Amino acid sequence: MSLLEVFLTAIGGTTVALAIAAYFGRTFIDLQVSRVIEKYKTELQQKSEVLKTELSIYANEQSVGLSRLDEQRSQAIKEIYAVANKWQELFLQIAQPNPPMKMPPELQLRRYLNLAQNFVKVAEDLSVKSRDNAIFFQQESYEIIARFGMAAMDLSCAFYDQTFGKVDMSKDPNYDELFPMIEKERIALRDSPK
Repeated sequence: MSLLEVFLTAIGGTTVALAIAAYFGRTFIDLQVSRVIEKYKTELQQKSEVLKTELSIYANEQSVGLSRLDEQRSQAIKEIYAVANKWQELFLQIAQPNPPMKMPPELQLRRYLNLAQNFVKVAEDLSVKSRDNAIFFQQESYEIIARFGMAAMDLSCAFYDQTFGKVDMSKDPNYDELFPMIEKERIALRDSPK
């Protein structure tokens, strides 16, 4: 055996050993990379599930919040509408074309005094309800409600001021003076722009 044969045998054996080591090294690295990738995929799936759960909780909270806001807005509309209807009823009772005439003057005067006082009180209630519930309305809607409330207050106060605001009700009222004032203001109220 010559030196060349020994040398070639040693190089061949080393090459085979290196090839086997390279193969096992590559397989080991692929295995390690696969394990890291699987671990990373598992962590991503867990994080994804946590984020989905948190997003679902957040969406549910938002939905509950919006439903509460809709419920509060609905309640605000009901309250304002009820007071506006009450004011409208008083307006119609005062401004009706044919008021009840068969009652004694004292009772008729007391009826108009109660109507006038309630007319102002309900207009004030409308103003307060509108203000207290303003947060639930968009600006355009609130402006319409506020204009109605201001007009109701103006009409109510004007009727009261021009009738019972001019007399001292603690004294015996002068029916001949008071009833024409009431009638004049009733007609003015009926003819006011709606």
